[in-house]
Amino acid sequence: MEVKLAECMGFCFGVKRAVDTVYEQIKNGKNIYTYGPIVNNEEVVKELTKKGVKVLESKEELMGLSSGSVIIRAHGVPEEIYHILEDRELECIDATCPFVKRIHNIVEKESRAGHHIVIVGNAGHPEVSRN
Repeated sequence: MEVKLAECMGFCFGVKRAVDTVYEQIKNGKNIYTYGPIVNNEEVVKELTKKGVKVLESKEELMGLSSGSVIIRAHGVPEEIYHILEDRELECIDATCPFVKRIHNIVEKESRAGHHIVIVGNAGHPEVSRN
């Protein structure tokens, strides 16, 4: 039997960058939170949880924080989340994939210009719903 390895293995650039960001913040010894799972990989999220990273699943949980660093997941978040972080004076570390952020910016610009936006994808994925 011949075993062939795929040309690409592992995380894409944006996911690797986000996960590396969390590991760098863990070294600082602060209370670390991610807004939503940092990536769509349960094993990675479990490993980070074991290292003390807490996943915030809602705006209400975010509003309940009085201190700590909040890392924005690779898929990005709605603009409202940035405002909450700023209003609560929480440290915001944006690990949104630059490619995802670029698409979000294009959609926002085109929407403001009056164009109708159609997004095809899994409605439950944060990069599509931005919830």
